[in-house]
This record gives sequence, structure tokens and C-alpha cells, in this order.
Amino acid sequence: MLLLLLLIGAVTGEVFDEVVYPPQFTMERIVGGEDAPAGMAPYQISLQGMKSGQHSCGGAIIDERWIVTAAHCIHGKSANALRVLTGTQDLQQNDTKYYYVDRIVEHCNYEPRKYRNDIALLHLNESIVFDNATQLVELQHEPLAAGDMLLLTGWGTLSLGGEVPAKLQRLEVEYVPFEQCREAHGNSTNVDIGHVCTYNDKGRGACHGDSGGPLVHNGKLVALVNWGMPCARGKPDANAGIAYYHDFIRTHLSLSQQEEAEVEGEGGAESKDMRRAHCN
Repeated sequence: MLLLLLLIGAVTGEVFDEVVYPPQFTMERIVGGEDAPAGMAPYQISLQGMKSGQHSCGGAIIDERWIVTAAHCIHGKSANALRVLTGTQDLQQNDTKYYYVDRIVEHCNYEPRKYRNDIALLHLNESIVFDNATQLVELQHEPLAAGDMLLLTGWGTLSLGGEVPAKLQRLEVEYVPFEQCREAHGNSTNVDIGHVCTYNDKGRGACHGDSGGPLVHNGKLVALVNWGMPCARGKPDANAGIAYYHDFIRTHLSLSQQEEAEVEGEGGAESKDMRRAHCN
């Protein structure tokens, strides 16, 4: 699955403001993967446009009211233009559950042209109902070792310029240490310490539509798809490392819990805040 960041509108049919990215980057989708077996990745979500109803990016459930995804997936969009699909591996299923975004928290230091700090949180209008097909994923804070294998899942296109698959795709990818990853990209500073790099054989990796999707190690969320050479060209893909952004994530989840407790204390009035929030 390759996450294609460059032209989400071309995939979804939805019109968004054009964002210019470095020419060597592309949002990715999974290429060379296979259909995910039943029950795999119950934390996986499909981020969709309200108007088009089409898949644009992936993400992961990390709390009953919070989704984590890539900032480039939501940059320039309003909360009420987005919906989140949970609890399915098939985008054509009709009995799945949608939730609606009421707040976007984009990292304050996100750099759209370089995909730095490419991470965002989405707050939902109601709590997710958990079941066997819908679960949150724990965050991993322990460092990875060279050669560790990560599970990548998503609905990214199966080839550059291809169509979005209906069935969730999965692929095992190998963790690549920072210095080795940067060297593979010509010592480019576009690979920074906030990235977790992964690699598979040439012809296998992320592609358009996988952006924001989860990479998991031993059942814990390690990273989110950010960018790569389109698509599966034999160079490591760069992903937002969850451990690096631990403080960003926990700060906003804690603040939200405090706000919700205060709302309940005031009689349970629902917040109508649709503002785009940023980190401090």
C-alpha cells in the first residue's frame, strides 16, 4: 500500500486546495501487499471526505474519541468536511460505522513542503463503540532494532496511478535505522529524527492512499505513513515516529479529557468547537 500525498483529490474525486510537495515525495499506498485476514488491524480507520464519501487516507484509533493520522491528510481542511469509517476491512460494506470529526489538532511545526512533523490528531463527535472489529491500538515507546519487522495496513492504491482497493491490504516491512535511511536518500535533511524508516523489496511498499496509516510492531503503534519514492521504488519510506511525538499526543489527549470532564460537570452540554487547534 503506498500513501499518495501528492494528489489526494485525484484519488477521491474531491476538490482540495493544491499543495505543492517536493517532487521526489509522494503520498503512498500499499504495493505488493495482500488482503488482510479477518480480524487484523481493528484499529485501522478510513479517513473520508464528507462530500465524496471516498477514502483519502488511513489512520489509527488511539482513544475512544481520538484518531491519529498524517498532517498532510487534513492540512487546509475543516473538521466538518471529514468523516471516519471504523470496524471494517471492506470499503464496500454497508453496515459499518461512521464517526464525524469535530476538532483537528495539527502539529504546530508541521512543514507541508518537507513533510516534517507530519502528524495530526482528530477528535470525534462521539465515543467509538468498541467490539471485535473495532479496537484502539497501544502506542509503542521502546526503540526499534535494525531488522525489526513492522505491519503496514491500508487501502492505498496497488500501483502508482491505480485504483483504491476495496479490501484492506497488509504488508510486512523492515525497520531501517535513521543514518542508513538518510544515506539511502542521498543524506537529505528531509529525513529527520522524527521519522521511522521502513523498507521492503523493490516493488513492495506504501503507495497513494496509505498516508496516515499505521505501522505496528508487536501489536503496538510505531509510526504513521508519511512519504516515499513513488511507488515502492526500492528506497526506504519515511514515517512519523510515534515515540518521537509522544508528548504532542499525550498533551492533547489529557487536555481533552479535562475539557470533557468540565462539560459533564456543567450538565453535559456538547461542545460545538470546530476550530483547528495547534500544539503549543
